[in-house]
Amino acid sequence: MAGLDIKLTTIAGDDTSALAEMTGAIDGNTVPSFQSTLEEIKTKGIRRLVLDMSKIKYVNSTGLGSLVKYADTFKSTGGGMALIKVPAKVKIVIEMLGLNAFFDICPDLDAALAALSNVGGGAPAAAPEKAAAATGLPPRLSPRDTTQTKRPAADRAPSGAVAAVAPAGRAAGAAGFPQVVSCQGCSVQIDVSAPGNWKCPRCYAFLSAKPDGSVRFGRLDKPTPVNVSLTASQECGEGLVHLVTSVCAPSFNGGGGPKLEGLRNAVYEVARVIQQSIYPNNPQGVYHVSIERAAGRIQIRFADSGATIDAKLAPQYFPNASRAVAEFECRPHPTGGNLIRLVQTV
Repeated sequence: MAGLDIKLTTIAGDDTSALAEMTGAIDGNTVPSFQSTLEEIKTKGIRRLVLDMSKIKYVNSTGLGSLVKYADTFKSTGGGMALIKVPAKVKIVIEMLGLNAFFDICPDLDAALAALSNVGGGAPAAAPEKAAAATGLPPRLSPRDTTQTKRPAADRAPSGAVAAVAPAGRAAGAAGFPQVVSCQGCSVQIDVSAPGNWKCPRCYAFLSAKPDGSVRFGRLDKPTPVNVSLTASQECGEGLVHLVTSVCAPSFNGGGGPKLEGLRNAVYEVARVIQQSIYPNNPQGVYHVSIERAAGRIQIRFADSGATIDAKLAPQYFPNASRAVAEFECRPHPTGGNLIRLVQTV
């Protein structure tokens, strides 16, 4: 099991800035030592910390949470924390989860120090490397999604969702209903006819509509799914496997085991088929992924706009995924492309 080594070097001429070169993994096993080391660094008067991530092999959800915590901690002291040389698979996960807003991601030490120098009111900082550009993630609107998508209410409502029924004393259509909402995940237009819980027909993002007409994405009655839009590239496929590992590992006893490995292998195979067969020779083809965690099960759904796979041939395209998880389904999307669903028990 990978440990974590941290080598600290102060920056010449600036005893409040330091570089931490890290080797190993940041996960549930190493987070205690990671946090204690950063506490020691703070006590030395370091306010601006640069983390060299080039030798980090893995970061799970606990590790990401710890990174965010200390980015905020260093910022509260009038300094900040920047990441450099972040491996692509880790960088993609940070971008997917929207965590890049908590710290600068820079290509090298000079750029990181320039970015952090502006935190304390110094000279204007050099522009840090933007995570979105580094990951190659596309605009969230795919060509097929540029027109308004209308689907039957039964298709829009999420499984187990509260029915979209107007409350007593208020007729459906009041307070701004019906209305059309642009999905925050993939930009598809969603028809919301009444208060209740709804689901994007393309990327499965949940949204809740209140009787007063206000709409928010995510649900209050269930954990909010992780929704991401990716390109059909090898880098994004590898990043997706890393994201699934980080998000889902805590749901499994011991944080891993054969079931998690089966889920990882299934996700990797689906991403590879999307890259090679659904969007052949088109690394900019867009697909959407939803990761839903519930008691006793994890469900991962894919939706794309590429070449449709005949459901009867799905076992030939996905020989491993169809056996590695508890449930596997591949069917044509009503508006073109495919809907692929994986369920793994925990």
